[in-house]
Amino acid sequence: MAKAHTRAARGISKRSFLSAVTAGAVGLAASAPGRAAAADAKPWDLIVVGGGTAGLPAAIFAAQRGARVLIVEAAGQVGGTLFLSSGQMSAAGTKLQKSKGISDTAQSHYDDIMRISKGTANPDIVRLAVFNAADTFDWLVENGLMVHPAHPVTGTTHEPYSAARYAWGTEGGMSILAVLERQLQPHIDSKKVMVLTSTEAVELVKDAKGGVTGVVTKDEKGAFARHAAHNVLLSAGGYASNSQMFAELEGAKDYSDVSYPYSQGAGIKLGVAVGGYVRGGEHHMPLFGGVMRDTGIPSPMIVTMRPWPPDNPPWGIYVNVNGKRFLREDIPSHDAHEEALRVQPDERCWVVFDSEILDKAPPFIGRWTKQEVMDAVGYYDAFARADTLEGLAKAAGVDAAGLAATVAAYNAGQKAGRDALGRVHMPLPLVRAPFYAVRLQSWVLSTFAGLAVDKDLRVIRQDGAPIPNLFAAGELIGAGATMGRSYCGGMLVTPALTFGRLLGQKMLKFSA
Repeated sequence: MAKAHTRAARGISKRSFLSAVTAGAVGLAASAPGRAAAADAKPWDLIVVGGGTAGLPAAIFAAQRGARVLIVEAAGQVGGTLFLSSGQMSAAGTKLQKSKGISDTAQSHYDDIMRISKGTANPDIVRLAVFNAADTFDWLVENGLMVHPAHPVTGTTHEPYSAARYAWGTEGGMSILAVLERQLQPHIDSKKVMVLTSTEAVELVKDAKGGVTGVVTKDEKGAFARHAAHNVLLSAGGYASNSQMFAELEGAKDYSDVSYPYSQGAGIKLGVAVGGYVRGGEHHMPLFGGVMRDTGIPSPMIVTMRPWPPDNPPWGIYVNVNGKRFLREDIPSHDAHEEALRVQPDERCWVVFDSEILDKAPPFIGRWTKQEVMDAVGYYDAFARADTLEGLAKAAGVDAAGLAATVAAYNAGQKAGRDALGRVHMPLPLVRAPFYAVRLQSWVLSTFAGLAVDKDLRVIRQDGAPIPNLFAAGELIGAGATMGRSYCGGMLVTPALTFGRLLGQKMLKFSA
């Protein structure tokens, strides 16, 4: 790498994120426990392992019922993936919808999820989520959530809903976290809730009948402590930062280093150790268009190329390692892009274009300018340039004969106005050297496998029997449960919030 590149700062680094969180760990970042290994004098009504999108509302609503709650959080501050989340929510029948004259029902929301997921989402879990989502959304708004003024909408990037029920906070996930922190703080002040940060849950305690009766923790000084509980909720997130677990559970590589650093699958390991099992990995679905900094696995991502054809139609072509097109590039569906990428070798492709397209097309590698794209050649190995297609194929690592035949066929179709894949937007042929190729890689923010739970969010064994006193919610139960093999707008954050609320509000049983 002979020169500095102007966009190098755009890479998302787990190390930098960890440093920022540690430096800013204030407010709800309670001190870690002492070194005593003895059990608590009195069992907690609820121990929450993971103080994030599901764990915080569970603690809030349980405390409202008078429960004593202990939150165990591995990071230096509660919040979990809300620090990185765009805070996408979806709910039907909300007060916001009604105020804007939008008629919508939970049944319609359910039908949309099953349609978008191609019937692969878990019906019981989806029904529990969508038929209770409006109350969750309304509660957030009533307690200060600021929603984007143009929302709700039917969708923004993935498959649209049949009604406008998709809404984001003005500050993304931080909008949601701000509400949760305000609601939790009074319960911390009253000592109904205790928060242990920088503390790992390392083991679940069982009784003779296999029921979970507590949690063993380890603080940042290495001291262990045992905490007894009437209920334990696992809500420690997924495993998007654990490449080995990702490969084992989803059968694919995690190429991107962009997820929450504490998403290590700790909660899944805890649940499996006491008899739970994992499901949903077969629903693995990659995101399209990541440009990685290097060939390491995982690697920081420097930019994404996820054009939305209705707003920014494609100019180049996508080819796989064989030099073949595999997708109608202007199909107005991110789901179609992701499904097509999922079956390509190594979930990888290249966008190929020429110098005339680079001159005339609007920015299509993120928001990069022509000069920035040119500067990236020779700096990032994902960018290739050559004076001939044969040279480009060699530089990019794709089959030369396949690429030459593909470009010839595309150019002929472009001239005749009849593309073999049905593409309509073909403004220019690929004829003017130099030619360019940018390697696009699958990437992930969330994970699809998770602990199996029943319709009451109890962690279950392979035979369907619930493990007494053990519950799970949030990404830890897997995105496959709430949206199957697809990305459904708002069906990660909203179910997590909703399931936490329901558990704390009425599902969990506390001692008298």
